[in-house]
Amino acid sequence: MAKDNQQITTDDMQQTIYKELGYKSYPFPFTTPAYLEAYGTLVGLNTPPAKTARVLELGATYGGNIISQAVHNPEATFVGIELSQDQVEKGNKIISDAKLDNVSLIQGDIMNFDETLGTFDYIIAHGFYSWISDEMKDKLLDIISNHLADNGIAYVSYNTYPGWHTMEEVRQLMLFANRDHDELTHKEKVLRGKTVGSLVGSQILNYDNLKERNSKFLGALRSVMQKDDYYVGHDHLEPHNDPCYFYQFNDHLKAHNLTYVCDADLTLSMVRTYDESIADKLEKLAPNSQADQEQYLDFMLDTTFRKSIICKERAAKDINYDVANPDKVNTVPVRTIVNSFVFQILFDEEALEMFENDLVRDTFKALIKDGGTFNMIEALAILKAAHDAAKASEDDLEPAVCSLYKAIVEHMVRGGIRFYKTFPDKQEYMEGLSYVPARFTNFVKAIADGGSEYIYGANMFNDAIGDISEEDLLFMELLNKPKAKSTLIKKIKDSLFSADKAQTGKHQNAMAEAFYNELTKRMEQLGFIRSKKTDGLS
Repeated sequence: MAKDNQQITTDDMQQTIYKELGYKSYPFPFTTPAYLEAYGTLVGLNTPPAKTARVLELGATYGGNIISQAVHNPEATFVGIELSQDQVEKGNKIISDAKLDNVSLIQGDIMNFDETLGTFDYIIAHGFYSWISDEMKDKLLDIISNHLADNGIAYVSYNTYPGWHTMEEVRQLMLFANRDHDELTHKEKVLRGKTVGSLVGSQILNYDNLKERNSKFLGALRSVMQKDDYYVGHDHLEPHNDPCYFYQFNDHLKAHNLTYVCDADLTLSMVRTYDESIADKLEKLAPNSQADQEQYLDFMLDTTFRKSIICKERAAKDINYDVANPDKVNTVPVRTIVNSFVFQILFDEEALEMFENDLVRDTFKALIKDGGTFNMIEALAILKAAHDAAKASEDDLEPAVCSLYKAIVEHMVRGGIRFYKTFPDKQEYMEGLSYVPARFTNFVKAIADGGSEYIYGANMFNDAIGDISEEDLLFMELLNKPKAKSTLIKKIKDSLFSADKAQTGKHQNAMAEAFYNELTKRMEQLGFIRSKKTDGLS
């Protein structure tokens, strides 16, 4: 009975925290079905199709991570479960305002999970595992074990040691500062914790010997002091904040018949791709154990946070990490996997000097100029054309192809190249053919009309859009169906610039055209553009 009362007290406390502080709900690109599908494919798993996936998020807050995904993936279905009634109500209002029918938020405690919800292709628990009791951690993994499709993928992120030991000092300082101040609201405790933290930090900085000895603590303290109040309140003053070592998390997975696949930060899982020396040392420390090698790496890197991708134990027999081995990148099985992806380059032309092979450098330069999105057929064709233009020897072609595959895989691991099996639907603007479907306009309107207090908008990759404006919405409403450029420019001028008597008609036309050019590019970048030739959805 005492345990039940404690659980009720903790739940009530968390509800109060959520109501006082809120928590602006972010979209996370590494939690999308397309992202998780690609990561499963990378290590040999036959993951469910992202386009029609059924997705569950545990600890969904206002729904900011899955509402945006639902907008860009109309054939997929999203369900979020959240303890806070306040956040669920506000999130569902945004869903209703956006007129979305493929996403819903359910208020509930995962300890009372509704078994009738069935199975899901992908399950997400971002920033959840570290902030719940041991009993709830077991329940979380039990839900994944029982409700994940046999070939499905789950994503669980959490604070980790050894890096969080220093952050734990900051948390304990803030908790101590509020130890005898039960009369304060949670918001006031955050302010007091920050004030005391700043005072302690400033005193350390007054003494060179203390500053040198406590450099890690000062770095952690500075990082926390710069965070938003709602982040500090949740991350450092929550009733639960329970980091663990990666090996402990991995042992917990095994107890629930689950298996670790890799980290969403591939530099933690595929070291040999970029540093063979460290990889050799890790293999000597833990031969034949991927998980143990990663734990040793965490000690080396002082890792503070992990984003673990996991699957059911029986699906793990298909996992292999050959793609992470430069000696195997150019084997047929690995090339077949790489050939199945569509890529997006995130670095710019200034970074091209890192490629030693001239043909590889020229290939990436051409790909960047063409927009940065490509598949291997296109990349190899550009490489062959560069080879022929240089009148290089035929003996030079295959080494360049091998170098290209290695370079692409290395930067997939390092994060400079995104990769997808089902590429997010991005189209170029075509005058007189392109339009903005109502689902995007309704979403942006819901954000602009008050939803921005609780969630961010997001592009097709689920990157946050922090600057959605009334001008965006105006243009999207104007482009509700394909229109001629002249028609759109006239409507823009009449709506935005005709009242400015200081400008001549010529200047107004120029400003309206500039606005048109800027917004058509922006709609492309956000993934809001569709063509009547390619999309029957609205």
